[in-house]
Amino acid sequence: MKTLFVTFALALTVSATSLTASAESHRLAGPKAPTAYRVAVFPSASALKLNVIVEKAMGSRVEVRLRDAKGHLLHTSYLQKKDGKFWSKFDLSELEDGIYRIEVTNGAETTVKEVTLSTKPAAANRLVSIG
Repeated sequence: MKTLFVTFALALTVSATSLTASAESHRLAGPKAPTAYRVAVFPSASALKLNVIVEKAMGSRVEVRLRDAKGHLLHTSYLQKKDGKFWSKFDLSELEDGIYRIEVTNGAETTVKEVTLSTKPAAANRLVSIG
């Protein structure tokens, strides 16, 4: 079980880290303007949970969605005008292995973060040396 958790945490961390760098490419095309909100997606210390943090300016609405690889909507959360920060833990324990998308939008701008869920244990490599 510990090996499974470590493998999952490592896979999710690598996925989230590598996809965070490419998140800019997922924004809708248009002139570069100051971002109305900021998004962070990273694995939780507890197994199969994903942290999503959104910070936004007061007075704007933001929607956070979780979709599967086929685009099916699995969950939606709303940040109202009076909310400044949103922090949620998505429980992925009931989901199958695969690619999922966290979409954050204020109606004019959309940010997409992809997360790969893989609970299969990694094969152990052994090196035997005879001397």
